[in-house]
Amino acid sequence: MATGNRRQTVVLLHGLWMGRWAMLPLGHRLKRAGFHVRHFGYPTRAPLPRDADRLDEWLEELGAVHFVAHSLGGLVLAHLFDRHPDRLEQTDRIVLLGSPLAGSVVARRVGDTLIGRWTLNGSLERGLSGDVPAWRAPRTLMIAGTRPIGPGRLIPRTLSGPSDGTVAVTETRDPALAEHRSLPVNHFGMLLSRRVADEAIAFLQPTGAD
Repeated sequence: MATGNRRQTVVLLHGLWMGRWAMLPLGHRLKRAGFHVRHFGYPTRAPLPRDADRLDEWLEELGAVHFVAHSLGGLVLAHLFDRHPDRLEQTDRIVLLGSPLAGSVVARRVGDTLIGRWTLNGSLERGLSGDVPAWRAPRTLMIAGTRPIGPGRLIPRTLSGPSDGTVAVTETRDPALAEHRSLPVNHFGMLLSRRVADEAIAFLQPTGAD
């Protein structure tokens, strides 16, 4: 999609149990790079299709946008493009940060308990538990973390391979992604990482892009 020299809009989506505040540091770096930044907040315990429908309505006034989504926010986007495929025509590029497009084994284990299922609630069905809609946006970069510091490491027999401490690298892979990069950050630290921000900015502003 042509972007010309206009000031491009980036919509930021936060992850589980967070709010728009979680994306402020990354949003600040994107603003300094020349982007117009908008934050979309949503109730992370609600069913993901409902969040996706709210996002679709919220996007009506914006026109063409980029997205940067952390963790569960990427699954909201998967539902957005599945339920509202025309939205792809208004999407330039996407950066996903540790989004478990294949579901999350840590979330499934937590969801096996009564209190865990209550705290995760609607984020599980066709989301963190798996069966996420197929990823439909080809111009997407996934950044996965390989620093295994996070609550997932406290749950036995879950994260046996490379992970960011919450999401396994294998859970972030999808054949429809344009690029997949692993960086030495943990799941929440990627929101504060200058290197992650630089990688995201470089992907959203490709040299010679039309």
